[in-house]
Amino acid sequence: MEKSTRITSLTKGGSDGWEVFYRARQMIKSGTPVVELTIGEHDIRTHGDILKAMQISAEKGHTGYAAVPGTDALRNTIAKRIQKRTRVPTKKNNIVITPGGQSALFSAHLAILDPGDIALYCDPYYATYPGTIRGAGAKEKVVTCYPEDNFQPQLSELSLAANGATSLLINSPNNPTGVVYDQTTFKKYSKCLHHKRSVAYLRRSLRHAGLGRSAYFTAQFAWYEGPNTHNWFHVEKPCNDWQ
Repeated sequence: MEKSTRITSLTKGGSDGWEVFYRARQMIKSGTPVVELTIGEHDIRTHGDILKAMQISAEKGHTGYAAVPGTDALRNTIAKRIQKRTRVPTKKNNIVITPGGQSALFSAHLAILDPGDIALYCDPYYATYPGTIRGAGAKEKVVTCYPEDNFQPQLSELSLAANGATSLLINSPNNPTGVVYDQTTFKKYSKCLHHKRSVAYLRRSLRHAGLGRSAYFTAQFAWYEGPNTHNWFHVEKPCNDWQ
């Protein structure tokens, strides 16, 4: 069967970045001790309380198709959680549930890019970003970040790349460097992104005072920036709320 250009262009004939992961899983299956540093999956198993809640929900009949953006109860809960922690006004209609961060990033790019648009991302980057952009029918373009600048994007690089570009993918803390973009960097973004569309992939660690546990969540959101309009959607991916 002949594959579509959309599929064959994902890797441009190169690696899709998963070979190391598959090799690691094969080694683990064969009994070889492996410290896995590939996809960033938690080595902490899902807490028993969560598993019990899932079982109770399934026994109550919640085993069929859900609404595409997620159930109202879940979206309302996440909206309240985000608003409480960020103080950003958030409603149910701002929330879309996806099966993982990668799905959210792909959906966000599909929502804001037309075929042939130029989409930016920062280098160093997670291996799937270029393929995500190409899968959405856009053309990827890199913004290089240098170690001497602590991998913070520089205004000169952003301005040069932003010419003719439609969107910018922001990942903070950055994967793989771990660098958190500071306020200065986001001010640089705002100067370069006027009338452009952005996809931000933010990973933040929040500690609840007095609760003795950490909440770690991943957020993906996109917005259109115009003179008087900010339309954006925000999808939160809870990883493991117990430590």
